Amino acid sequence: MIHQIQQHKKELLFIFKCILIMGILCFFLYQPMMQIFENPQLLRKQLQNYGLWGQIFLTCIMILQVIFVFLPGEIVEIMAGFIYDPIHGLMLCLIGCAIGSFLIFTFVKKWGQPFIEHFISREDMKQVHFLHNPQKRNTLCFLIFFIPGTPKDLLTYLIPLTEMKRSTFLFITTIARIPSIITSTIGGHALGIEDYMFSIIVFTVTGIISLIDLFIYNKLNKKTLSYHL
Repeated sequence: MIHQIQQHKKELLFIFKCILIMGILCFFLYQPMMQIFENPQLLRKQLQNYGLWGQIFLTCIMILQVIFVFLPGEIVEIMAGFIYDPIHGLMLCLIGCAIGSFLIFTFVKKWGQPFIEHFISREDMKQVHFLHNPQKRNTLCFLIFFIPGTPKDLLTYLIPLTEMKRSTFLFITTIARIPSIITSTIGGHALGIEDYMFSIIVFTVTGIISLIDLFIYNKLNKKTLSYHL
């Protein structure tokens, strides 16, 4: 009993340190971030001038987005492409997603469903019942992270409740995220170099594909759910 209490204290202390470090980084770079609403190009130059610290800051924003889902991931991805080039932005976003997913997987494995219920309702959990089918789980997990518009954040919290290994989950999701992120960073970079027509085309095509994919996903999910019920 005493050992378990000490273990929980260590885990909470680790979480607190992670949040504190990211909070300090965000505090010092808060003002430059607010300038995106007034002068996006100035923000772009400032974060580029911060060098490694600017990249760490953007990665931390992505980590926080994955864990707390406080804003759509696409916004951070567009910002990454806007500030840096598409490939550089892609790498920063993938690193942030991988770290955030690693932390979530670790926390859920340790604390189980009660931890998840702080972030996701039980109704939402019912939508991804297929996760307990080992024959379909890996393939469907890849497709959901590959297709724009699907509930990736929901899956990140629920996959750890299954038998899937953490290394398998991180490998599948990191590879599958690439097409979705690269389209956002390409569009963001086009905004950064003021090629507005190209960025509109990228975002429009991506948006249409996302809506179609989301519609198909919802149809299939409802059909499968009604079958199981």
